[in-house]
Amino acid sequence: MYPEEKELELSDPAVLSDIRDYLENQGDCPNSVELTLRTQLGSTQIETIVNLPRSYPSLSLPELYIRSDKFDRESQARINRDIRVYLEQESVPSEPCLISVVTWVQDNGETYMLPETGCIDPKPDEVKVSGMFCRYWIYSHHIYSKIKRKNILDMSKEYDLSGFCLPGKPGIICVEGPGKNCSDWWSVVRNWNWKRLSLKITEEKEGEIESLRQFSGFNEIGEVKSGTRDYHMDMRQFQLYLEEHGSPHIFSQLFGIEK
Repeated sequence: MYPEEKELELSDPAVLSDIRDYLENQGDCPNSVELTLRTQLGSTQIETIVNLPRSYPSLSLPELYIRSDKFDRESQARINRDIRVYLEQESVPSEPCLISVVTWVQDNGETYMLPETGCIDPKPDEVKVSGMFCRYWIYSHHIYSKIKRKNILDMSKEYDLSGFCLPGKPGIICVEGPGKNCSDWWSVVRNWNWKRLSLKITEEKEGEIESLRQFSGFNEIGEVKSGTRDYHMDMRQFQLYLEEHGSPHIFSQLFGIEK
């Protein structure tokens, strides 16, 4: 079905061996299968990043993130919202749906692409942007998925956002930058498959965007230790990290700790 090289690419090829062992009653079922589907529309490539949870397709839809160099921020947010609506409304419960996802991308992908023009957007360091600055503090029950973590990192760059992602259980994300970019980023991320995800704190200020940032770039901090999916981060280290970045008060607000 996917004859071209890298048309379908598993993030961890060893998962195939794990699945075979499970089918032969020689191991546990993998928690998820993560892969990338690449669809070629003319000279444009569209990537669909896929996470299939263990409960797919009987109980869960796949987690998807679609991206392409030919999408701007708005169209990329829109295509990811639209594919989610399509799956929720059109997919048949308990039946696999990746073929219909590929077909949908083939049929609709071009409508989200930027028109061919000779205009070149200025690089972020060539302009000083003033306006509404936002900082979102987001709490998740857990963040383990490698694809989800990679997409969070990639999207922060696409949306010109700084901050951090702390994976594990619980998981914490902070994004900061232009208010509209934060809002667009959040509209995509919140529609992924999450056990629990909530925007706990929103900070807003008027001013020159770059001068208001507390974080340099966007980074993943801490680590998820292998061998367990019930890893809890070092809370003291996280407190120190927040103090170093001018947000010591955030810890108690994120976790509901009364002082």
